[in-house]
Amino acid sequence: MNYEVTIGIPVYRAVDYIKQTMESALNQTYPDIEYLVLDDCGKDGSMAIIEQLKEVHPRGKDIRILRHDENRGVGVSRNNILNEACGQYLFFLDSDDLIDSDTIATLLTYLKRYDAEAVFGSWERIDNVNHSPSQIFVYPFTKLLAPDALALYAFKNYSTFRISVCNCLMNVSFLRENGLQFIDTAFWEDLAFMYEMVAKAKRAVLLPEVTYHYLCRQGSLSNYQERGQLEKTEIQKNVATIDYLKSKCREMQGKTFLPFLCYNLEMNSFYIVCYVLKHFKQIVPQVSKYEMKQFMYPPLPFSNMAHFRKYRLPNLVLWVISSLPSSLLVPVIWILGKVKRIL
Repeated sequence: MNYEVTIGIPVYRAVDYIKQTMESALNQTYPDIEYLVLDDCGKDGSMAIIEQLKEVHPRGKDIRILRHDENRGVGVSRNNILNEACGQYLFFLDSDDLIDSDTIATLLTYLKRYDAEAVFGSWERIDNVNHSPSQIFVYPFTKLLAPDALALYAFKNYSTFRISVCNCLMNVSFLRENGLQFIDTAFWEDLAFMYEMVAKAKRAVLLPEVTYHYLCRQGSLSNYQERGQLEKTEIQKNVATIDYLKSKCREMQGKTFLPFLCYNLEMNSFYIVCYVLKHFKQIVPQVSKYEMKQFMYPPLPFSNMAHFRKYRLPNLVLWVISSLPSSLLVPVIWILGKVKRIL
């Protein structure tokens, strides 16, 4: 059966949230939607709630369920959704977040109006970890209708552009024709996907309308949280994602956004090292100074960065820091972390 839009929802241990999430999706004003749910074997009762909605909700017939034989992780889950989607356009929704009733209608209107490959809405962040006030992040209405325009905007405005696969309506043909897939990791798989996606997109639109409500909760894999003990492997997986993206930089020589991309990747590495230093005693087993130096491995050789027309100096400074011996690199990052009030 063909649909205009697929809402893809990977589900893993979301029993306390999935009913509200599904209802927010099912209550869309736009009529032509497939709800593609991926059961990733959480075995906590989440799928029983979805099965019940499939039976009783007026749009239950539009729910299609895919199942893994064992837990495969969110990256593999999203790939299966992307590969199986019947819609012309795809929207990912996390199983503990909410969307407004007109989210799909709003995003699709602008996607069609500008023949875009991706449309991004603004969002609200609801903090259920520290219970701080909700935050609303609003984009200015922005048309990015030329090659590299979206990537240049995203990487120049890293602090305000949400690098997340959620709250973005994407053209499925564009994704498939460019071979875009999620890497198989439990951490930051959407960051890797979005970095590659924005670099490929030629037409995109940012909207000021708030269309997504992101819940920051205990146990989420999407961000570091305060814990008595932190597994070193979690940090290593995040570093591996950044290293994967660094390895792609050589393919982007000559792109106007490359200096900003390199800087963002190196700053991600810097923040990871700062986090390690701040929580050094909680990480098991501990991270060595040599490993922290490896985290800072630069995305390009010095000679390439020396030819940047934009952001040359910040990139070269980070390159020099990364080349220091570990005995010097760690104290330098500690001092810079203090200056930036991260440590």
